[in-house]
Amino acid sequence: MSGFNALSKPLKPRSEVAVHTIHPTLEQKPRAKYNVPDWFNHNYAISFDAERSRNVSHQVRQDGRRLINETYNESWWNKHDNDVRISDRLDEVDKWRKTLEYTIQDVDREVQAIQAAKEQCERYLEHMRSPLGKLLTNRKKKLKAYENFHSRCHIGKLCHT
Repeated sequence: MSGFNALSKPLKPRSEVAVHTIHPTLEQKPRAKYNVPDWFNHNYAISFDAERSRNVSHQVRQDGRRLINETYNESWWNKHDNDVRISDRLDEVDKWRKTLEYTIQDVDREVQAIQAAKEQCERYLEHMRSPLGKLLTNRKKKLKAYENFHSRCHIGKLCHT
């Protein structure tokens, strides 16, 4: 019998002691007697089954360890990749924030320069308006004087005629 066949078939002894009395004594009780090949095959089958069971158990433990290591490594690298991507994204956002801050400061400087130029232009116009206003006022006065003179002449002509 081979080891696998011994596992599939129950072990039966080849000889049994026949019981002749109704109440047998200890020596007369039936007991199994195995031949050496049956005993060897049975022990070999048990040993082979135990070895196979140990190998399967060892393989299951190794597969479990391998799976634990693979999932740990994969999760570690995924976390690392995510950390790198987040770090890169934060660096990019920080770069754009600094660029926008510089742009805002630049725009503020431009607005201040434009306001200063506007105030300077308004002062210049006010400065120019003052002599121009005087000139216009004088001109108006002269025109009024001329008109008054012209009117007097005209009135005088009308009166003399």
